[in-house]
Order: sequence, then C-alpha cells, then structure tokens
Amino acid sequence: MDDYNTVVIIGGGIAGMTVSHELINLGYNIILLERNDIVGGQARTKQSKTPKNCPLEYSWRAFGTWYQNVYNVMKSVPFNDNKTVYDTLTELQGGEITCNKKIPSYQNTFQNMPMEDMVKLLPILIDYSISSDKRNIKNYGSINLKKYIRENKLSSQGENLIGKIVGPYLGFDYHNASVYDLLYGFEMMTCNSDPKNKFNISSLPTNMAWFDQWMKYLKKKGLDLRLNTKAVEIKLNSINEIENVLTFNKKTKKYERLYAKYYVNCTGPEILEELLYPYRLRKEISLFYNNIKNVAKHGRQIQLSVYYYVDKKIFLDRENTLAYLPNTPWLLMVLPTGHIWESHGLNLNEYCDERIKEIISVGICEPYEPGILIKKPWSECTEEEIRFEAWYQLVHDKDFIENTCIENGNNIKDVNVIDFKIWDSYIFKDGEINTYEPKWANNTNTKKYRPETVTPIKNMFLGGSYSNTSTGIYSMEGATESGKKAAIALCKKDNRKNDIYLHTKKKFTLSTPLRGIDSLLFMLGLDYIIIILLVILLILIFY
Repeated sequence: MDDYNTVVIIGGGIAGMTVSHELINLGYNIILLERNDIVGGQARTKQSKTPKNCPLEYSWRAFGTWYQNVYNVMKSVPFNDNKTVYDTLTELQGGEITCNKKIPSYQNTFQNMPMEDMVKLLPILIDYSISSDKRNIKNYGSINLKKYIRENKLSSQGENLIGKIVGPYLGFDYHNASVYDLLYGFEMMTCNSDPKNKFNISSLPTNMAWFDQWMKYLKKKGLDLRLNTKAVEIKLNSINEIENVLTFNKKTKKYERLYAKYYVNCTGPEILEELLYPYRLRKEISLFYNNIKNVAKHGRQIQLSVYYYVDKKIFLDRENTLAYLPNTPWLLMVLPTGHIWESHGLNLNEYCDERIKEIISVGICEPYEPGILIKKPWSECTEEEIRFEAWYQLVHDKDFIENTCIENGNNIKDVNVIDFKIWDSYIFKDGEINTYEPKWANNTNTKKYRPETVTPIKNMFLGGSYSNTSTGIYSMEGATESGKKAAIALCKKDNRKNDIYLHTKKKFTLSTPLRGIDSLLFMLGLDYIIIILLVILLILIFY
C-alpha cells in the first residue's frame, strides 16, 4: 500500500466509519482500526445464528428530524439492489389508538410549562439569544442545570419537564448537565428540524440494517478493516507529526507499526488521553492534552440500556412507538423491538430461543434515584438486581399497565421474562456498575474543553461527537458531522478538492446581527449590556 496516499483511522464507530466513507470515495487508501470484533461503536449490535444469540444492542437508537448528515450518508450506502440503508428506517410515531389504548404523550414539552416558570425562564432565553456563543459558554457553560432550576425556584412540574423529559431526550444527565447545553440543544433542534425528515428508528438490528451493509460497501471499495485491533502507542517526531502507530491485535497477540501520511483519531476521549500521555508536557500539545483530559473527566456518563426477552408480543399505541415513563424512579424508556424487526424480515426463531416472542429495549436514564423493590440506584446494583428492579418498575407503572397491548388480550403481568442481557462491557465492581466504554455527554464544564477537528499534531485530525461540532450534543448526528469535518479538514491540508456534503447547524437568524455585535464586544472585553442600550437607542430613534 502506498504510504503517501494512506490514512489510518483509529476507531470504527460512526465517526470513524464516516471518515472512511468520505475519504475512500476520494481515492485514499484507508486502514480502519477497531478494537472490537464488530464495527458500530456504541450503536452496534451483537447477534448470531450459530450458536443462537438473540440480537442485543448497545442501546436502542432513534434518528431525529435534524439528522441531516446521518441521512446523507445512509442514502449513499446500498442495502440491496433496490434500497439504501436510509430505506430501512421506519417512522417512530405515536398518537393513533391500538386496541382502544393510547400511551400518554410527552411531546411539545414547553407548551406544558407553567406560565410562572416561563416568566422566570424568559430573561435567560432572551439573554442567550442575543449573546455571542463565547459569552454564552462563559456565562452558562459552568452552571449546573439542576442547581439553576432549584435556585430559581421553578415548580416541580417545570423541573420534571426539563429534567425528566428534555434531559433524557437530549441524552443529558439532568444532575450533571449545564444550562448552556440545554439552551444550545433547544436552539439547534428548533432551527434545524427538517419537515422532510421523520423521527425514525431502525426497522432491523442496527448492524444488520446499517453497519454490516456499510462495511461491505467500503470493503468493496478497498477498505482495509482491522478488527480486534487497538492503537496502543502513537510515535511523534520532533515537529509534532505522527511517524507511526503501534497496534495490537488481541486475536493474534501480535504488534504492528503502521505508517501513513495522515491519521484520524475517532476513539473516545479517555483512549486519546492515554495515547497523548507521553507527550503531555510538550509546549505545543499540552493545552490539547489538557482539553482531552478534562472532556474525559467531566463528560463521562454511564447510561444503561438493558434487554428483556419475553414470551409474548407487546404493542404500544402504535407498533413502532416508544414509551417514556417519567413517573418511574429510574426514568425508563421502553421500546419493544422484536415484532418491529420481525415485520421487516427478521426471523427471531433463527437467532433466539423459540419461546422468545418479543425483545424489549429498556433505557435507564436516572442513575441516582433508589428503586422501589431493591431500594438502591441502578448504578449501585448488580446485574441481577437491575433485572428485577427495572422490570418491577415497568410492570407497576400506571401509564404502562393501562396503555399497553399484549397479544391475545393478556395483561402485562402475564408476560414472562425468558432472558435478560446487559452489554458485556458493563461490570459490577467495588459496589457500583462501570464500563470500559462510557458514553460522552454534555455535562457542566465540558463545552469549553471540546477539541477542534484540526489538532496541534500536524498530520492528525479528530472525529467523535465530543469534538466541537455545530450539532453540539452527544448523538449519532454529532458523530457523523465530526467525521465529515475531519475528512474535509484532511482534504484541505492535502490540497485536494472534495464535494463532501456537510450540514452545519443553523442558529436563530433574527438575532444574528446582535450576536455579531456582541462577538466583537466580547473580544474587546466589553459587557453585552451595551447591546441592550443600542437596541433601546435604535427604538428611540425610529420612534
């Protein structure tokens, strides 16, 4: 392989796959390193027919109406002769009645906000809207969301709407999220939801529908995919260029040094921190290293998904609907997926015990509240305790009991659990559950540390949704945008033209002039109150 035209990409999650996709279509030789035995990162699926291994996802995945970059990639990956991966998505809908029942809707959250809470929140919304991003980060990036709500004495209903509903919807840990990231997430989604896009889920297990097809597509184009292979060392020369990357294959137990013109790191921040550690004191790299270290420290979040394999099909108010149960102590999100996958061509009997008729994905969003049965937070529970507690909360939730349809008219309490699984990277140790691959989240004091795509290492670029993207929040869209940004930055460095599609998220357009003025004022160290005075002055002049 021609080293001069070779790019080594570390990490085979969505960001790494996106970089591979864009660059291989431009003629680069791509070596993709993935430490696991399958690609997909934290969106991947495990399944096999022999031995029978019922599909298990790292977590269920929803595709938002603002996922322009994800949909762009999906539309370019063939699923079969007549379809693309995009065509395998199915709309996540709600509101139509099945068997005369209807799961309560928690959409249009802010329309349900008490008026007194809206009055309290209005000043911060106005302030955020007219201030430059740098000022907003300074003012709100270090303010804890829960603390802010409590100090401003929002009602319990308002706190629940923001913390128990908006937080999990945006992937935030309400206890650790910042005010800035909530405001930014609200602005990003408000301004970038595309009516042409639906709120979708995958109609098949994610690897079957997306990553396996993507991998086949890229391998046909020449992708050199190295599974079970991790980067254990990067060697920098005196001018801060990577000379080579030392890899280790856990199957063959062999080390190998890889040489390339460019490198793209798409691992989590905790892995990149380890790789950069030997060079942390170099003047040009120390700030970059410290940013990565702080993102890894402050942004670490363990969000748990568990899977129940049961003996009866379970339907919500529509067959593809997600149930969110904010009245459960652990804030459960429930998505019965087995019958959805079956209706789109997956034969459960080929993968699962013949007794299993449904697969239920349950997201556990609240890590600190004690359960009803076990009386402990899930983060302090063993796997067996989580199994019994989450199911107990589910089958005793009033909304879920009254609005769930079980095949043949059965009751939810007649459903028997045949099997239960948690992703195997989770372990219970020293009194708490932990994982070697935590997700990154928008927590207090993370935004100011988020690294840029272009790094001080001259031939290394950065991907991953923790990097600085216009999407702003941890999501598949953020990961895809970061991969596209890395590919574009690499092409620019290489003086190579590209036609890579990149959707950069828009902001509130009406306040653009005011934000532009405040950006200049912020650079000059002047207070944004001047903007308000200018607005008053303009009103007086026109009046």
